[in-house]
Amino acid sequence: MIEKPLFKTAVIIGVGLIGGSIARVLKNRGVAKRVIGVGRSEANLKAALDLGIIDAALPAAEAVKEADFIVLCVPVLSIIPTLEAIAPHIKNGALVSDGGSTKKEIVERGEKIADGRFVFIGSHPVAGTEKSGAASSFETLFDNHLCIITPTPNTPAEPLEKLTAFWHAAGMKTVRMDPSRHDTVMGAVSHLPHLVAFALTNTVSQFDEGENLLGFAAGGFRDTTRIASSPPDMWADIALANRAEMMKMSATMRKNLAAIESAIQSGDREALMRMFKQANEFREKLKK
Repeated sequence: MIEKPLFKTAVIIGVGLIGGSIARVLKNRGVAKRVIGVGRSEANLKAALDLGIIDAALPAAEAVKEADFIVLCVPVLSIIPTLEAIAPHIKNGALVSDGGSTKKEIVERGEKIADGRFVFIGSHPVAGTEKSGAASSFETLFDNHLCIITPTPNTPAEPLEKLTAFWHAAGMKTVRMDPSRHDTVMGAVSHLPHLVAFALTNTVSQFDEGENLLGFAAGGFRDTTRIASSPPDMWADIALANRAEMMKMSATMRKNLAAIESAIQSGDREALMRMFKQANEFREKLKK
């Protein structure tokens, strides 16, 4: 709990796993006096109301009129169209952020849409599960995880401090990063692993009797492909939103796989050992 609310009225657009968990933090930790939910699914909004995740569910244009804080928790390719639609209704001085996992284009366009009348600051809470929907949300989702905040030279200090204080109230550690740098970093450690997991899972599925092979899958396959259970629509949007970085990362991945293939083809055990040892030593650093 914080000593006094940071916001009188907060609006969550997209009350799913991330949005619902943000709403729970806003309500349960005293960050906002009132939390309003906006979404396309009436059933999901009803579930959020029944569970006490939000105080009210309203159409977007009506919800944002009195909001001090708005968080866009929609798929990354929908963030800017959603912001464009609600921008005329946002009150002067409001703070708007998002939960998207790509940032460069979103922040550039978000600041232009805000045009100094309200403040847009990008956020990326690096937390989640493979589940979706309001019923899957929980207050402690963000505890002890990292949130990347992406201010620019145009970002006012006071709203930035408020946004930082909110993520701290959610239990997160925060780091501030240039939006372009964010997309490079996340492309390497989050987006590329998802593409690899999807490709690996599809590869196994295309073998003869692919489904029967699953009965023999142990930790290696399960651990490596866990994130292939993530929502396909969300990850299709992320791949397209960060396509420049994804193409570079994928090309590097293919070069490394080709090098391994070449060593196997030529029977070069020393080369395989060298590449596997390099990977092993780098991976060990993650444990520290």
